[in-house]
Amino acid sequence: MNHKTPFILMLKVLAIATLLSACSVVPTSLPTTNLVACPPQALALSADRVLRYYTCLGTLPASDVASEYHAVSLSFSETGSNSDRLKLAILLSLPDTEFHSTAAALNLVKNMPAGPEPVPSTLPDLALLLSVLLEQQQHADDSISELKKELSDEKVHSDFLQKKIDAVKDLEINLIHRDQP
Repeated sequence: MNHKTPFILMLKVLAIATLLSACSVVPTSLPTTNLVACPPQALALSADRVLRYYTCLGTLPASDVASEYHAVSLSFSETGSNSDRLKLAILLSLPDTEFHSTAAALNLVKNMPAGPEPVPSTLPDLALLLSVLLEQQQHADDSISELKKELSDEKVHSDFLQKKIDAVKDLEINLIHRDQP
């Protein structure tokens, strides 16, 4: 056996051990000082600000998200800006909120006018991406609603058939008891 083979093997083991120990230094949670701050209301959105805004909404408690919804809704009704429109659509698309409405969010994004305001060049692209995602969500919601209705109809039909089976069983039992002396 060659004396170099154990030496190379030991070098490989040492390299792997070094790399594995470096993995343990990586923090597993984000420090609280790096929390994303929501952009101010009057600030026009760009691609990175939209992503930060969505991330920020995910870190807020439900009451603050509701407050943000009311503030953005009011701002949109006053200004009608595309930035407020996109913010409102994002808020409406959030699941498990009292104001969630995929259809309303889709309507806002699909009917985004090319307004006189200076629009960042990425805003229409983000609106298009959001509209595609919202259309898929709306399709999934419609499918779920249809399946729930079909399940309800099947349950009614199943209950009807079970009653018929029970009636036939009762009839058989009555016939058996009647034939006995």
